[in-house]
Amino acid sequence: MKMAQIEAFYNVVQTGSISQAARKGHLTQPAVSMQVRDLEEQLKIKLLERSNRGVKPTPAGLVVYKYCKKILHLKNDMKQELDKLQMQM
Repeated sequence: MKMAQIEAFYNVVQTGSISQAARKGHLTQPAVSMQVRDLEEQLKIKLLERSNRGVKPTPAGLVVYKYCKKILHLKNDMKQELDKLQMQM
């Protein structure tokens, strides 16, 4: 699992839209779709229900979203802690 996949999937669930997730992540729509598709293939389970009204997570997608959220928060916490250390040097 790659950080880009985690971020793309998280943004899709947050926004309910692949195009909005692409804008938020400064990516193209095909790039976001590919990241999510690759994540689904890697996990061997469908994570999103796609419709004309947008996308919503499947039950498995909600589980993955919960952990993606934790991972991204931990990544942010780590970066902040490292930034503080650098400022002390």
